[in-house]
Amino acid sequence: MSVAFGEIHQSELVASASRAGSRSAVGPWVRGATTALLILAPLWFGATNAADSLILVASCWILFLLWLAQGMRVGELTLGSWPVLLPATLVLALTSVHWVMGISANGTSTQLEWMRWAGYLALALVAGESFVTPRRLRRLAAALAMAGVAIAVFGIVQHLTGNGKIYWMVEPSQGGWVFGPYVNRNHFAGLMELWIPVALGLALVPDNSFTRRWLWCGAALVMASAVVLSASRGGVLAVGVEVAVLSVVAVALRGRRRALIGVLVSVALVAGLVWALGSSQLLDRLSPLVQPETRSTDEVAGHRLDAWRGALQIFSQNWLLGTGLGTFETHFRSVRPYFTDKVWTHAHNDFLQFLAETGIIGLGLGLWLIVAAVREISGNLRRTRHTATGTILTGIACGCLGFMVHGWLDFNFHVPANAANFVVLAAIVSRRGWDED
Repeated sequence: MSVAFGEIHQSELVASASRAGSRSAVGPWVRGATTALLILAPLWFGATNAADSLILVASCWILFLLWLAQGMRVGELTLGSWPVLLPATLVLALTSVHWVMGISANGTSTQLEWMRWAGYLALALVAGESFVTPRRLRRLAAALAMAGVAIAVFGIVQHLTGNGKIYWMVEPSQGGWVFGPYVNRNHFAGLMELWIPVALGLALVPDNSFTRRWLWCGAALVMASAVVLSASRGGVLAVGVEVAVLSVVAVALRGRRRALIGVLVSVALVAGLVWALGSSQLLDRLSPLVQPETRSTDEVAGHRLDAWRGALQIFSQNWLLGTGLGTFETHFRSVRPYFTDKVWTHAHNDFLQFLAETGIIGLGLGLWLIVAAVREISGNLRRTRHTATGTILTGIACGCLGFMVHGWLDFNFHVPANAANFVVLAAIVSRRGWDED
């Protein structure tokens, strides 16, 4: 009998070792590929081209299927640890109604946009269940911060020496204000908004050496300087909100004034560097805010309020279910109060466009999603307030907040590379169970 038990025990150990081996063989590859996707997507113009965005979506689903196969093999599929899964799934179900039932004014655009959203959700599931330990979290944060520095330096160099073309070679087909790998400077700022607080979170890790602390502060400094030089007003506002909130949260959760002093010194360095370099473009773009009589020659800036009113008018005409994803362009033509030869594809306010395209039901589901996420994030930050994990999660949460602030002035949620980065970081910080050191 003892021999039999010994054989059974040995066979269980072999099976367990086999499962662990298969998990270690696939898991790191999936995590590495997810990190690479978040970094590479911005480099091909933010994946804004239709073909590029489909490649991004296909990559998301491939990673999801690999993660799903791995989880089924080792018997570990813990979707219950992500409290926002239900409202997110319901939002996806609602937005499928428009193209499935053929009630969208532009079925093709609605279906393509829905496919992107489905891809983002798949990628969020992979990330939320893959970066689940402090070591994995820190590695992801470090990779994104280092990539942010590289892209920011490229953007600054291109801005100072460029010829109006992306990578000095690619001419934007429909014009734009190029900065870094993006056609639109506001979308470059949107990416930096997500990664700057991540670098600051790494800088505030309790066990950091002096050198490492200021290395990450320097990384945040470079990215923030690039945002200011891009002359993105929404980007500057978002970064300002992030730094202010991060300062307050760092002191409130950890009770250490040194954390606040470090962040404020970083802000002072950003201001000094920008003053030295001179950002006259940003000052020119800010002048209408303090001098209302100065009229902007930028149509987007001059008619943004008209676009917002148009979004509300579209909502009032389709208040229950909305018009369907990707249909703002189609409906705005009939409510636009001025003449233009330009095409307005977005409302330059992600939240008003979401309201117009999903209706009051979408608004309810969206609020449920946000409330569920905020509750879980708050609990995670309280449980980890004295740990390295807590500082990184605080940075990630502030990055998501800043991105949403900018969403009131632009359409970064409709830039695939930026949207993918946001949903991954949001999924990680709102994952239930962050209580490890």
